[in-house]
Amino acid sequence: MSRNKLILIGVSSYLLFMLLLTPASWWLKLAPLPPQLQLGPVSGTLWQGEVAGLSYRQLQLDRLSWRLNGWSLFRAKLQFALNSGSAQRADLPYFSGNASYGFNGAAMDNALLKLPVAAVVPMLPLPLPVQASGELVLDIGQYRQGQPWCQTLSGSASWQDARLQTPTGTWLELQSLFGELSCADGTVVLTTDGGNLLGLDIKAVINAEKLLVNGSLKPDASMPQEVHQAMQFLGKPDAQGRYPISF
Repeated sequence: MSRNKLILIGVSSYLLFMLLLTPASWWLKLAPLPPQLQLGPVSGTLWQGEVAGLSYRQLQLDRLSWRLNGWSLFRAKLQFALNSGSAQRADLPYFSGNASYGFNGAAMDNALLKLPVAAVVPMLPLPLPVQASGELVLDIGQYRQGQPWCQTLSGSASWQDARLQTPTGTWLELQSLFGELSCADGTVVLTTDGGNLLGLDIKAVINAEKLLVNGSLKPDASMPQEVHQAMQFLGKPDAQGRYPISF
């Protein structure tokens, strides 16, 4: 190998390690972060570091740590193992997964996100104010960035230990609700099949920063009478006894 090639490799390696060892706080200043995202003290480097705390609207994370996968650099991308919170604390957000960024945009694999439902409900454009508790779990097997939101998305969503408060103050035990996550025409889609106590059978689409929900409700006969009486506010049922939902 010629002397010039050795010098070029040496200089390139030096610059690469200088970039990787630059304080993470400097890189975050260059990132286009949402204005509602507030970060706590940042420590470490691009290679490995953490944010002591961060918040987005009602959601609070006590710590977010990352570690760079060095082998990903040979594939011309940055891939990080991310972790925040504890999976055993249902009252606090938790996240674990592999996020990457390259010439094809952002991607995420084998990600698990857990959020307390009580903190998520105020962020949703619901037609009526409701009180709910439990844990929202998003299990994302694969995500690839696209326009406007996604190119590929596969995973599931569930509401664990679901509880919903009625207008009279009664708390309904709904057990757990499950749905599938997918991508259609660049939009994120959540679908349920109605196999739950509420008979919730919907298709929810996140499109142009809006949540569009269409489907139906058909509460199980075991649900309290006040639940069945509340269905009249949704309109008339169809021939199968399903009440329409659209907002």
